[in-house]
Amino acid sequence: MTATPIRLLCLFLGLFHGVNAFAAYEEMGVEDNNEFGGRTVLFRKVEEGISRGRNSYDSAGKIMREERTFSDDWANIHGTKSVTNEYLFDIKIKEERTFSATYATTRLIAKTTTFFEQATGTKVRVRNDFAEEYLGYNITYYDLGVKQRMEWFYPKNELGYVQVNTFYDPSGKLIRTENLYTEKSIRFDGCSKSVFYSEGEKRLKREWFFTETYAKANNGAVRKVTVYFDNPNFPIAPKTYYFNDQDETVTPAQPFEED
Repeated sequence: MTATPIRLLCLFLGLFHGVNAFAAYEEMGVEDNNEFGGRTVLFRKVEEGISRGRNSYDSAGKIMREERTFSDDWANIHGTKSVTNEYLFDIKIKEERTFSATYATTRLIAKTTTFFEQATGTKVRVRNDFAEEYLGYNITYYDLGVKQRMEWFYPKNELGYVQVNTFYDPSGKLIRTENLYTEKSIRFDGCSKSVFYSEGEKRLKREWFFTETYAKANNGAVRKVTVYFDNPNFPIAPKTYYFNDQDETVTPAQPFEED
């Protein structure tokens, strides 16, 4: 039986992308004049769990977007429900991966989006959207593949933290954690931010920063500092100080309770 033009195209694409030509895609059609000015090939490949696939090319035939939707059975076994890759000049710049309900329940992650630097192809940012709304989402930033910081967002929180930022040294050791509070917490407690300084698991110092309203009611205290001591021979209790905006020690009328 003579191969159709579409099948020949799909076989060629399979060879081009390193796919076994004898396990050819089952083509479902071709769309002309897509958003990139080229063609979009629609297919499925049951043996790889792909129930629906779309490869979109520009007018020069360069791949611009790959989309894969997997069957429920495949997703339940392997975890991935769908994958979308975006390219620029043949280099992947973005990958969006959604997960099955089973995976999301176990790992708590519903979707992961990874961004890559176009010049080098290395990842620069990864966002995880969590399965439970109250967990929010986080974004990890990289420089040449090395993790620099992670930001956690809790948009559903009314009290407590609305955002937590963690920072790492070049070896990946935690060095600082910033906690930002919700507007409601700021109004109630008078604290807008706190910062932990550490060397990995070893705590060094924590600072709290207060609003003008809190300072006026507490002898001008704008900052609280607790210093931690790590003595291998005997424990030393942390020391706590309050400072005004002149860096002078003061005593607040109502000390701020640590959270």
